[in-house]
Amino acid sequence: MKQKNDYFKFKQTRIVVPPFLFFLSLLFFFTNNTVRSQGLTGKCFKNSFGSHALIEEHRYDTKFDGYYGSSTGSAGVFRIIGVAPVDTELKKSFPVTFTIGWGTLKDKPDDASQYWSSTMSGSYDPNQQELNLLNVISAPGAFDAVSIFNPGNLPQSQLFTTVKESDCDYLKGINPLTPSDQKSQEDKAYENLLEGTWKVDSENSFGLVTNIHITNLEPKGNSYSELRYYKVRGDFILSSKEVIPFEGIASPYLPEEKNDTDFSFALSLVGTVNPTDGKSYNISLSGVSSGDGSRSINMFLTKSNSMSSDKPEIDDNQISTGEIFIKN
Repeated sequence: MKQKNDYFKFKQTRIVVPPFLFFLSLLFFFTNNTVRSQGLTGKCFKNSFGSHALIEEHRYDTKFDGYYGSSTGSAGVFRIIGVAPVDTELKKSFPVTFTIGWGTLKDKPDDASQYWSSTMSGSYDPNQQELNLLNVISAPGAFDAVSIFNPGNLPQSQLFTTVKESDCDYLKGINPLTPSDQKSQEDKAYENLLEGTWKVDSENSFGLVTNIHITNLEPKGNSYSELRYYKVRGDFILSSKEVIPFEGIASPYLPEEKNDTDFSFALSLVGTVNPTDGKSYNISLSGVSSGDGSRSINMFLTKSNSMSSDKPEIDDNQISTGEIFIKN
């Protein structure tokens, strides 16, 4: 049985990730409670590996959208969906959390990473104009080309700095489409599996989130045979009984792994908690389902708080690496 004390500070245990994950060097972003207040809409970020992220729009309801571009590894342009708390103090760092779908929007996906998704959780430092984030890559299948031989959730720290907006011009004007053809019976079965309530296995999870209730799936891609991702909406039910809306990304299912009732896929979700009697924080859940008939998802949970120091660090996050959710 998994112990229920999975949360720990990274300052106590550093995560070291092999170099093969650096090619995914992700992402980006963001922000506070209004577009005008933060002024991050249209801003461009760059990480140490040369990948860019563009904040397309950060709305008043705490949500934001954007794109990530990479010319190495899984090259292409990818979708980002994220959240930040509504009660952020603008002169201090604040939590930033977002998802990314790894099916490129610019060209036809041509490698196994098109079935992956990620979350990035951490903070934005308005003084240094930096994002200090933990990237959790959820890979439901092996990918020999980058030495990911087994499915799983793979963490990696990322630092992003602000650069001039024109550096992200190549990301602009790329919009994911709604499929033009009809979904197959297998597509319908996959969507039926995703929708509804996934309940936490309390004996093998920390249990901050007790239920994931998926209410809406919006497929994105030119056709179902070339689906990039699903935009996912729904609610987290917390152990405190709070109901927290989330958005996120679900990957297409792995064709070679599918069966009639269960599928191999990746799912990455983000939400923000704005309590009336405490500090706001973001929640991310990113994980994989093996499609082995258990109808379960093994997820990596990150709780991103407002940073406590003048120089925010990814160490300030709390994580739980073994959240198991089961679809009845």
